[in-house]
Amino acid sequence: MKYKLLFYIILASFFINKYSIAEEEHDHDHSAHSDKSFYGHIGIRLHADHISDAEEGDEEVNEIYTHSHIELGSRIYENLNIDANIKVEGEPAGHAHGGVTRSHDGDSRFFEDHPVIVESLTVKYSHKDFSAYAGKFNPKVGLDYHSFPGLYSYSMIEEYKIAERIGVGLKYSANFKDFGTHKFNISTFFADTTFLSDAIVDQRGHTSKKDGGLANTEDFDSYAISIGGKDFYSLENNFAERIFYRLGYALQKKGINNDNDETRYSISLGYKENFDSQISKTIIFEYMDINHYNGEAGHDRSYFTSSLGLNLFPWNFSTTYTFVDNVADEEAEGADGKLLQISIGYSLSEKLSLSFGFKRTDEELEVTERFGLGLRYSYEL
Repeated sequence: MKYKLLFYIILASFFINKYSIAEEEHDHDHSAHSDKSFYGHIGIRLHADHISDAEEGDEEVNEIYTHSHIELGSRIYENLNIDANIKVEGEPAGHAHGGVTRSHDGDSRFFEDHPVIVESLTVKYSHKDFSAYAGKFNPKVGLDYHSFPGLYSYSMIEEYKIAERIGVGLKYSANFKDFGTHKFNISTFFADTTFLSDAIVDQRGHTSKKDGGLANTEDFDSYAISIGGKDFYSLENNFAERIFYRLGYALQKKGINNDNDETRYSISLGYKENFDSQISKTIIFEYMDINHYNGEAGHDRSYFTSSLGLNLFPWNFSTTYTFVDNVADEEAEGADGKLLQISIGYSLSEKLSLSFGFKRTDEELEVTERFGLGLRYSYEL
């Protein structure tokens, strides 16, 4: 209980200022606005899907759901900011991200199972290239799932991210000139067991230590370390200038109902080339290796993702392929998985875009195919 005091102090500051704030896990950079009294970002994503092929006939339905967030922030004192990220975790049926099980019942689903959660809530102190943060956050290991282009590319990446932890962390940025700028991030944490572990609208239940689960120890014995870099320079060619990378490692201690601690490491490499202000391409590769997946003794899992995005304003094209290598005692859990998504989009305005996409997943010996339309809206406060 004593470790929860940190969070309640942060929460009090949150209500005093009447603002929520910018998520540490996002790649959106709010640092340029951190001296403002209020800043933020709104990201709305609406999906209208048709499942054209599934293992069971009653799973071939229509779905409309949202996967949206609002980041808000406030400067509460010189160099001191409070940040939060509020999410509406709507997902397709058969997906259990966000703590709510989404099951098929043979009927079309329209905005069902949409918990509203506070995914992060932190106080951050910044001074030049150094910052320290405390509260509820998503520990940084691999790339942010918003970095991957495409209508459905976020879904697999989001499955294996570490989210909703209580703890403290440090970040440091260094500029090595021609050798690039690099950001180092280290945090120690445990699973959220405060009242914010629940949700509103569609409740998912309050998490307590006795529920078990990775990092659910109410002690600072789990940690994550990562370093990322970009902005390299070479006189001989422009290739190095377009590269970015991230290396990460995390240990999550076992909870009451886990067999083992979980360890993971990631290697992420990307390349982005801007031909002009309206034409660009992005290539991303990420490898995430997880030992004792979800704390299970006989289960190791790794993800290899490759992603390509092309922007020819106002059009864009993207494709993402993820291969999941499973080593597990159970037959279904031990089956390898695959995800392929292809989408084409059109920018209706600077903030609004429409996409059409196809997604094929092969997980736990079941294949599902879906077509869908996606509407995305983004706004900086």
